[in-house]
Amino acid sequence: MKKYHRSVVFLITIILLGISFPTAACANAAEPPSFIVIAANPPEDLSLSLRLSDQSQTEAIVLNKEQKAWETYYRFFYHMSPFSLNNLDGAVLIVQSSEQNFQCSLPAATFNTYNNFLTLDLKAESITSGQPPLRVPFLVAMRVALTLLIEGAVFFLFGYRKKRSWLAFFAINIITQSGLNAIFTSPVTGSYWMIAFIFGEIMVITVEMLAFICFVKEFKKSRVVLYTITANLASIILGGLLITHLPV
Repeated sequence: MKKYHRSVVFLITIILLGISFPTAACANAAEPPSFIVIAANPPEDLSLSLRLSDQSQTEAIVLNKEQKAWETYYRFFYHMSPFSLNNLDGAVLIVQSSEQNFQCSLPAATFNTYNNFLTLDLKAESITSGQPPLRVPFLVAMRVALTLLIEGAVFFLFGYRKKRSWLAFFAINIITQSGLNAIFTSPVTGSYWMIAFIFGEIMVITVEMLAFICFVKEFKKSRVVLYTITANLASIILGGLLITHLPV
């Protein structure tokens, strides 16, 4: 028993340290966006474009658009500009739809680095740096709730009925899934999101398997192992399909 407890504590500690102290790595990859504008419940025909301060530019640069449920993301990449990075200061964001037409200045630090988040407020006709304060907690809670529904159904189908088993189920999954999903709350991840998600799930399966063996005693260990693998596979497949259509 003590051996299993030590293993669980060790693995959870490694995961928490990995989340708390991320490191930068250099590799060949697609260029990340300069900035991403997040718009909640925008009109379907809403388009954003960038008008540079250089007077020789006659046409605005239209930002790449991607819709996920109630959110729409607008991305600008440095390669989209015909000028050098020095000419981006003073650029103006143009917002157009059948309902609205306005422009606003971008925050000063927008072009200092990559992956800058901006939030567009259509009612106030303004743009601010960063994400809405409740966005990340809400999306994490939503994904954890979806995971609990999927894996809870599998847990029930495997015959678990005791109160102690279900308390362990909720405690273990809330800890592991909250940590996993907190990492993936960002529209930046793009096509690499699913790869990172699968690797994260492999770590979660290992931790959950050891934790369930330690704390769920309703059936034999072989059933616990089979449940953990089945539940997480269902979560990867069904949850992964759902998440591709939801904000991240």
